[in-house]
This record gives sequence, structure tokens and C-alpha cells, in this order.
Amino acid sequence: MFFKSKPKPEPVRRELLKIDGQMLEVKVRLNPRARRMIVKVHPATGEVSVTAPSRRGLAVALEFARGETAWISGQRAKVPGAVTLAPGAVIPFKGVAHEIRASAKGPAPVWREDGVIWVRGRPAHASRRVVDFLKHEARAVFEERALVHAAKLNVKPSRITVRDTASRWGSCSSTRSLSFSWRLILAPDFVLDYVVAHEVAHLREMNHSPRFWAHVASLVDDLDAPQDWLRKHGRELQRYAAN
Repeated sequence: MFFKSKPKPEPVRRELLKIDGQMLEVKVRLNPRARRMIVKVHPATGEVSVTAPSRRGLAVALEFARGETAWISGQRAKVPGAVTLAPGAVIPFKGVAHEIRASAKGPAPVWREDGVIWVRGRPAHASRRVVDFLKHEARAVFEERALVHAAKLNVKPSRITVRDTASRWGSCSSTRSLSFSWRLILAPDFVLDYVVAHEVAHLREMNHSPRFWAHVASLVDDLDAPQDWLRKHGRELQRYAAN
């Protein structure tokens, strides 16, 4: 019996582009599902990438990015300084500032107490342990709020996952799977709850029609406040990361 082998992933090319007098690395990749040439600047790292929809497009991808240098420069200027999730850093947890501190011993690898996130173990592992802790906390809240909202709309998600995304805070697939960015656990509760309600509402309406927004409004008291918060502060959440 013969099986068709899976196609190998397209390699990422790394090119150099001069922006504001500085040579920057640009990742050039092929994505046949893309509808057009796309230039992106990562909101947390400032990394520049170009996606081409075809191999023919790959040949001119860097030239396309060169025509977008003013936009790239503007986006990179908005990138906040990165914060490593390690002892000494101060990070928000549910919108409240917490300091990360090292501990020689404690009840768990990472725990939260009185405005402090404690982490024990080897310093080299501290950052990853804090991220794992935040993801665990985020998952618990996502699952709890999603099930509450889903019950109100008489729907049920097939699964709930936590991801590390830079382009969206949440999503709902055609298979009724909900996914959320773990960084939402850094935001105030009303912001996280709004994003969860938004995606749960998609289980009833896979669009942004008036009926969809009516469902969202039936789940949360205020739509404007969380949307405004994300517009003003969402990019800042992307600055928190492991080493």
C-alpha cells in the first residue's frame, strides 16, 4: 500500500532591507493560501515578514517590502520594549501590577500571592515557568467563562485551546473550536470576558451581523469599554514574553 507523502514546508528566506538607515532582516515566505502579497510587523518584536502567494511572487517579495518602508518604519516605532517574564519584572495579571520574584522554596513551581508572582527553581527556567503558569491560569478562566456564556446562548464549543498569537485575541472555527491568546490573562477581567463572549457568540452567528452583536450584548454589559481598552492597550500585552 502506498501513501502520498505530505509536502515539505516551504523554507523561509531571510533577506536584508534598509529602513531608517539600518539593515533589518526580513523573513520571506510562501503561502499559496494567501490572496495577495502581505507585509507584517510583529507587534511585540518588530520582526518584519513578507508573505507571497506564489513562487513568482517570492522573486519580487523584497522589492514589494521596499515599497512599504514608510509603513514598516511607522509600525516598528509603535513596538513597545520587550519585557522578559523573569524575576525583577513587573507585569499585569488581570489588569493588576504584579512583581515576579524568585523563591528558594514554595508550594508550587510558580504561585501568586499578595501582588507577587513567585517562581522557584533554576533561573534559566524561570521565564518559561512563568509563561506556563500564565497559560494555565488563562485556560481555567477561558473555560469557565466560555461555558457560562455558551449556556446562555444554548450552544456548546467542541474544544477550548490557549495559543500564543499576535494577530488576534480569539477565534472560532467552523468545527466550533474556540481559541484564545494567553496574554488576555494580563488584561482586566472585563476585557477577557468580552473576548470570550465575542467568540462564543460566533457559535450562533459566524459573522458580524446585527444578530451577532445582539448576542454579544446579551452576554456582556458594555461593548465599548473593552473594545476601547484593546485599541489603546492591546499592543502593550504583546511585549510580555519568555526569553
